[in-house]
Amino acid sequence: MKQGIKDNGEGGNAGDRYPPDNHIIRDLRVSVEFQGRGRAVIRAPVVPEIRTGDGSLQAGAVATMIDVLGGVLTFRTFYPDWMATAGLSVHMTGRPASDRIEAAGEVIRAGRTMAIIDVDIREADRGPGAGATRSIGTAMMSFSRLPRRNDTLAFHPDMETSETVDFGIRGSGLKQGYRDAAGICVLDEGAGVLELELKNYVRNSVGVLQGGMIAVLAEAAGEMAAGAAAGRRMTTRDLAIQYLSQGKKGPFRTRTRVLRTTDDTALARVEVIDRGMEDRLIAVVMNTALADSAR
Repeated sequence: MKQGIKDNGEGGNAGDRYPPDNHIIRDLRVSVEFQGRGRAVIRAPVVPEIRTGDGSLQAGAVATMIDVLGGVLTFRTFYPDWMATAGLSVHMTGRPASDRIEAAGEVIRAGRTMAIIDVDIREADRGPGAGATRSIGTAMMSFSRLPRRNDTLAFHPDMETSETVDFGIRGSGLKQGYRDAAGICVLDEGAGVLELELKNYVRNSVGVLQGGMIAVLAEAAGEMAAGAAAGRRMTTRDLAIQYLSQGKKGPFRTRTRVLRTTDDTALARVEVIDRGMEDRLIAVVMNTALADSAR
């Protein structure tokens, strides 16, 4: 069982593997099982640090897992070229009763410039050899192909292998809530203005902001603004993210606008900007939150 993937060392990563030892993906303790060239399953323990107040899973934490899953699948699909996340949507439909979740991803389209991945999110049975049970969500991802670069060819995947890569290592695991671990700072809760610094802990394999961290920022910002508008606690259920540019410098800040509220739901538009790149808009996220009392 491997404990990382080969990396070019960009962005301050130590050694020849990604992620480095102190990284959000390692603390999620995810593992990825490859099932041939175009399919893989990612698994993670369900710990209190990624649950919401009512026992649901934080959509941002799930989106981080999905981003990892999509990245490793698309890397195999586009090799020797590289890739960038173009879009990610996550829709949570239930709470896990199990202590583990898994997400099965499959490349359903791979063209000259784009790949599409379909993902089923399920709670997993306990015990060795047990299969997945109830579906608790679904996701879709799109990736753009980037031209081959000599400094991104350090890892050569075995396209047909069935193996498991375990990103958890001794001592890893979340010691605080997921958003706090990522380093999110709340500047204006009612307006949904949050900020995140670019640290090695949240970088991806080429040194820019990991795509799942944009989901975490937008989830928290949308929830807070929705709760202020509705006058009660709200929890994000759906995220639809359009990635426009890489997060290169930071800090990254959210701009949030609540577009619609009903008795039980709120829809917010969250923009994520890179303050270090003259407020460049790097992502637009639609966040649908549900009142906790409606669950």
